[in-house]
Amino acid sequence: MQIHITRSDALWSYAGTIVSMGANFFMLPFLMYFLDADMLGLWYVFVSIGTITSLFDFGFAVTFSRNITYCWSGASELKEEDVSFSEGGEPNYELMKDVLSTSRFIYAVISSIAFVFLATVGTLYVKYITKSINGNVAVISWLIYAAAVFLNLYYGYYASFLRGVGAITQANKNILYARAAHIILMVVLLFCGTGIIGACTAYLAYGIVFRLLGKYHFYKYQGIGEKLSGVKVKTTFAKLRKVFLIVWHNAWRDGLISICDYLCSQVSVIICSVYLPLSETGVYSIGVQIATAITQISKTLYTAKQPELQNAYVNSDIETMRKTMRSIVVTFLGLFVLGTIGFVLVGRPLLRLVKPSAVVSVPVFLGICAYQIMLGFRDCHASYFSCTNRILYLKSYIISAVAGVILSFAAMSILDAGVWGLIFAQIISQGVYNVWYWPMRAYQELYTTTRR
Repeated sequence: MQIHITRSDALWSYAGTIVSMGANFFMLPFLMYFLDADMLGLWYVFVSIGTITSLFDFGFAVTFSRNITYCWSGASELKEEDVSFSEGGEPNYELMKDVLSTSRFIYAVISSIAFVFLATVGTLYVKYITKSINGNVAVISWLIYAAAVFLNLYYGYYASFLRGVGAITQANKNILYARAAHIILMVVLLFCGTGIIGACTAYLAYGIVFRLLGKYHFYKYQGIGEKLSGVKVKTTFAKLRKVFLIVWHNAWRDGLISICDYLCSQVSVIICSVYLPLSETGVYSIGVQIATAITQISKTLYTAKQPELQNAYVNSDIETMRKTMRSIVVTFLGLFVLGTIGFVLVGRPLLRLVKPSAVVSVPVFLGICAYQIMLGFRDCHASYFSCTNRILYLKSYIISAVAGVILSFAAMSILDAGVWGLIFAQIISQGVYNVWYWPMRAYQELYTTTRR
């Protein structure tokens, strides 16, 4: 079945991303007002640690979404490399059922492992960085946050599946509804004096609402639930094993990519918290979270267009791939520049009215944005290769990520360079290779090949 991302899908994608990322902007003044400097810093440490969920996912969400698109596009079979090109184009529900069954089993395992890790190692780390804070508030709030991470992982694949079948509008409506519940509950709980525990509880509620909506609407979309129920062929253990091995071939590669992304973006906050006080870590982290939000909003079309790009590849439509890639890159660059300027001119002055001491300086923020735009530009072009079921860029991503961490530690411990050391460590590690090579390689293939 053809997947075409309509103007409505694109608009809802922007709405969903803006609401999701904008929620962080909207909640920030409340967090800054109701939490003291240490608790605010701790909250953003939670956020950074919480993104470890992408590491435990280990690339399965991306890989399963890609394979659901192949099933929906009528692929006759799944392959470890490349894809079986579609002839008739009708969805392969039997194959889709096998993929769904495999994903349920895998996510039950990885979500349980993630919770055990966060509840043990994560708790010890939180105790270490809050040893000067009296009481059990930090640990209690962290355990609530860990429970939210568990639920997000356990049901997280339904959001990816919705995007995989092209239900972009519904996927983003789910974000809007869940974020509305999140914001309302968090504001109410903060006003009630619950502090960081209330913020974590609201995040838990957001995860529950979002994941349940995803499950309901996936099975409802174009009668998928009914069609899957009509498949009488049972999914045997042998089928589960076969699908797992096929998916695992690229999932572990996508997983390593997720680890690299974490090292390139969020790990700097963890490193910062080791060498600097929580209050200073909070200021730096706010800059990182805002720059990351601008990146995510700017990459909205990139995310929305992935199923269309994959579908075009399955159907050997090279011209659609070229147009899609052009729109992805141009839109990302334009929105990122506008978002950065908008925050410096409007957003930052507004935050200073709430708590001037917690707002990152303009030079530091622009430095953070410099390496964020490099990461986003790199990823836009790498998406071309992932949509063709080839993770060619794995080795260079790993080398750059590890180099960035080593340079960050060196800058903080040896040079005592502070946050500027963290910023330049990322810029140098990505600028040497990834930021120019993969765009060049993608365009070489797109404009010298008539059929994949």
